[in-house]
Amino acid sequence: MRIEERTWRTAHCDYLRLFCKNARITQRGCSRRLQRLACDFGLEHSFGKAAAQLREHHAVELSKSTARLLTLKHAANLREAQLKREKVRVLPSRGAERIITEADGSMLPIVECGNAQGDRRKQRTITWQEARLAAAQKQGEARVHYAVSFGDVHETGEQWARATLDAGWAANTRIHALGDGAGWIEEQHRVHFARHGSYLVDFFHVCEYLSAAAPPGQERWLEKQKERLKSNRHDQVIAELEKRVEPEGTPEENAPVRAAHRYLGNRTHVMDYQSALEQDLPIGSGLIESAHRHIFQSRLKIPGAAWLRTTAQDIAHARAARANQLWDSYWGQN
Repeated sequence: MRIEERTWRTAHCDYLRLFCKNARITQRGCSRRLQRLACDFGLEHSFGKAAAQLREHHAVELSKSTARLLTLKHAANLREAQLKREKVRVLPSRGAERIITEADGSMLPIVECGNAQGDRRKQRTITWQEARLAAAQKQGEARVHYAVSFGDVHETGEQWARATLDAGWAANTRIHALGDGAGWIEEQHRVHFARHGSYLVDFFHVCEYLSAAAPPGQERWLEKQKERLKSNRHDQVIAELEKRVEPEGTPEENAPVRAAHRYLGNRTHVMDYQSALEQDLPIGSGLIESAHRHIFQSRLKIPGAAWLRTTAQDIAHARAARANQLWDSYWGQN
């Protein structure tokens, strides 16, 4: 659409643009509504596709670079708002009876540029760096609360606690936490949740070790070990593996039985699957695996994408804020 605008000049040679003033538009400017649309599409798709979506669904022509600038501007604001939130220090007296909470890391492609003189594009390298995600859900509810961290494990623990508080954590709440066996997850559970519940190592992660250690062609053997684990007969599973541990000196990559024996032997204290099943609680970390696909992978790990670290942080925090249903409140306040 094209509009012809009449302008006036004052005695001081200033221009009066009454239409722009009353319509609240500026040259090359974007309305709040357009900024919201561009950011919404930009958080979901590549910036080129975001511009195409605006053209297809709203008949608005916006360049790819403008869609990028608007998305990153508001993503940075959303990230800053999330990081300003207070740490969990005091719990409400009453809240959810039971919360399921999980944490895990994911590797993202991050671009690093050299500091030497010259064309920095020729100095860039791409490395895979870990970003961490936490998810918490009140038992029996569909809504999930997310928290993102690109810092150390202590920051991740604080963000994990924050997401769990948002899900209704209180003094009366029992916490059911799960992880894939990484040491930092169990450590942060002890710091924040140990007094409020239990921690389980993901059953299906354990089964991956058992599957690699299973005798060839003996599927029944694997099913039998799974049933033993579900009834807390870990000692029988470990004893079964011990019979077949590879000789000392066998390279690690050729010793799956040894790896499974070591993994289970070090984690029997976090494998109380029987109690979890009796209380109708999950024994697998499907919640956090789904969260990875939803928050990180569907945008930050699309084919051919690589990110500056700050940009990846902004996008991830903004996607988490939107999933946490903070989208409307953000646009209402800005």
